[in-house]
Amino acid sequence: MHLFLILLLSTFAFANDFFRHPQGGAKNYSESWDYVFVLDNGAKAYVSYTWMNVPGSGQKIGTQFSIWNFKGKSASVGRQYPTERFKEDKSKNIINIKDEYLMENLPGKDHRVLFTADKNGKFFLDLKFTSADPAKVHEDGVFNVSSQKYGLYVHIPYGRVEGRIGINNDTITVKGYGYMDHSWLTDAATNMVARSLLFTGPNKDRIAGRINISPKGEIFGYAISKGTPVLPAQMLEGTSTYNPKKFPGNLTITWRDEELAPLKFDAKPHEKYSILSNADGFLERQLIKSTMGEIFYLRGRAQTEPWGRVDWVLSGK
Repeated sequence: MHLFLILLLSTFAFANDFFRHPQGGAKNYSESWDYVFVLDNGAKAYVSYTWMNVPGSGQKIGTQFSIWNFKGKSASVGRQYPTERFKEDKSKNIINIKDEYLMENLPGKDHRVLFTADKNGKFFLDLKFTSADPAKVHEDGVFNVSSQKYGLYVHIPYGRVEGRIGINNDTITVKGYGYMDHSWLTDAATNMVARSLLFTGPNKDRIAGRINISPKGEIFGYAISKGTPVLPAQMLEGTSTYNPKKFPGNLTITWRDEELAPLKFDAKPHEKYSILSNADGFLERQLIKSTMGEIFYLRGRAQTEPWGRVDWVLSGK
């Protein structure tokens, strides 16, 4: 009974990490809920909901949706809203942004993501997890980085999804698999994270998670292998320590568990996306670029040994 209670309380505590964390007075605090969906029809979709500090505008809620290879086409859309549009209903386990963007039910089986936007076209995504591997976290999920704190919770390392996706008047039913994590930072992301690598895969021995490197070369984050959190030891380009001032041509992640095979792949993207492409207006784009720099997302797929197929996202300036 005592063991059952401990497990129940730890599960409840981790589930609570689905909701927004207190800001603690940090001016540049940011928080993000990120999804990657790899669909059976060959498309990939990405959704992010972010509580962020926008230079010149203060704190806002950002919503981002991108889709690659939707009937041979790719598209993206982003919107920003005042923070009062962000609503949490913990009794119903719902995060609601302007009634147009939802995260419904705690992460796991039956977790639902809704995205609707009408900006330079109509965009729609409504997917639900029909299964999900168990959520795992390293200790309390919090890492100390350059005298700041970074929280990471891999809520769904892998799960089957189904639902609908649409662009303009073309809406189709889809199935596939997905990944979801939740992160928060007590300083501006660009001050703490020079490069962030998110990755997931479909095979039974898959590895999935997020590994980051700071401008000072600190490596932090974690992945899940066979249901166990694993920590990175090194991030290499070729045989040398990776320099995070530029995007790599290839990457190798080694693990503190030396018996675990490295994750090694060529970082050749099939898509390069700038977050400025969806900023609200020319002046805001220039202000963000001058204060934070232009942040890019490189997305690709690699066949690795022994991890099999890996879909990855590299982000940074």
